[in-house]
Amino acid sequence: MTAATVDTLAAYCAQRIFRPGPEVYIEGNPYRRPVGPPDAAGLDFSVPATEAGFLGRGQLIAGRLLCNAYESDMILLPAAGLASAKDDFDLFYGDEVRRLRDSVRPGLERYAFSFLDDAVEVPRVRTLDELQEYFLAEVGGAGAPADASGVNPAVDACAPVTGTMRAITECRHPEEAAALHLIQLALDALTEASAMARNLGGSYGVEQSELFKIFNDEFGYGLYGAKHSTIFKEMLASVGLRTDLHAYWNFYLTSSLVGVNYFNWLTEDHRGLFRYMAAVTYLEWLFAQGFADTGRMLRAVYGDRVDAKYCDEHAHIDVHHGRMTYENLLLGLARTHGELVIPELVRGIEDTKLLLRLGDADFRAQIAWADALDEHAEAGAALASGALDDAVTTTLRPDTPFCTDVYESDRLVEITSGDVDVYAWATDRPHRLGAGDVLLVPRSRLHGLKAASTEARVTVRTIERTSRDD
Repeated sequence: MTAATVDTLAAYCAQRIFRPGPEVYIEGNPYRRPVGPPDAAGLDFSVPATEAGFLGRGQLIAGRLLCNAYESDMILLPAAGLASAKDDFDLFYGDEVRRLRDSVRPGLERYAFSFLDDAVEVPRVRTLDELQEYFLAEVGGAGAPADASGVNPAVDACAPVTGTMRAITECRHPEEAAALHLIQLALDALTEASAMARNLGGSYGVEQSELFKIFNDEFGYGLYGAKHSTIFKEMLASVGLRTDLHAYWNFYLTSSLVGVNYFNWLTEDHRGLFRYMAAVTYLEWLFAQGFADTGRMLRAVYGDRVDAKYCDEHAHIDVHHGRMTYENLLLGLARTHGELVIPELVRGIEDTKLLLRLGDADFRAQIAWADALDEHAEAGAALASGALDDAVTTTLRPDTPFCTDVYESDRLVEITSGDVDVYAWATDRPHRLGAGDVLLVPRSRLHGLKAASTEARVTVRTIERTSRDD
């Protein structure tokens, strides 16, 4: 990066609203978005991240920066009124922040998304018939085959939950795991269809009107109570979760940020139109069964107290959205623009498949670690004598700025004095460590530390492990 770019990035990160404060959860202020610890601004984003580095620290920080950049194009207001956040409102949408945003965004997008060019292999699909055959084979392979009509996803509302949904129910702390899943959904669901809105303007034929129909459904056809983000909030509230936009900012996983930013990127740069339309088609098709499964998981974890209307609504309406997007967007654009755009449509589906696979692996690794912090404390104690001589010691107090982070390698976190709460998922019951405890934090696992005594000292060292240590 040039010196000017480094300075611009540092200036953007240094904005008051992007620096961490002492609070774990951020309520009543959608403009407060901590990017990371103070050294985050010094990361080098000039060399794009690879697939192997998908969960690295650079992607986490770039993800937060890009989310801030994209959402400053949206209207965001605190639910309880602007009075307590007016100064931050003025700063978030102000000239200087927007100038810095526009300077850093292209470089961050290259850093975050270039790996897709290498990681995604696009199959040779060129004709309309090939596109139909390809798409139906892909969704069938993903567990969402067409129904008897051949154009709607088949949904089995009684199917036993499998995969990640089952993994959540089998956790020792299923409510925390289910909550972390809802929080990842909240990153998109509380501004649902806002990225889509960028593709509604202009003039591009019947597909534009078809997209608007879906947008209208997402926004409850003008009724606030039926708006999907509204019923998503009701689902959060029913299980005791906060409903403010980005209240759980510190707990978005790296993969969740990259996934949501991908759609904002494609709609911000209109050259991404065809990838976007195909990606939306693929997701809308999968969502029908996916949200039926999510509703069953939530009821298994929370019982009758969960309001799962949001899941039921999507399990129903995404049968129709799957057909509408398949017939009118994917095949519609292919019919109108022909072989010129079909490879790009296929690319959107292949990108999405990869991001879903990487995101699922990230989430499952996070809940597996967070669910077993006792075991990782025992492992840390056993490994302590083998740690490298690269200790970094920090003093924490209750008002020390809090921000979650990931390590680039396995680390041992040793409490040398005082008590420390470890936040590995968003919970009001964090894992408490005391003096002498050593916690193993695997690379790429999101975590935050907060003093639970008037003062605590923490030493972090690198540990090199082999597969036999796992």
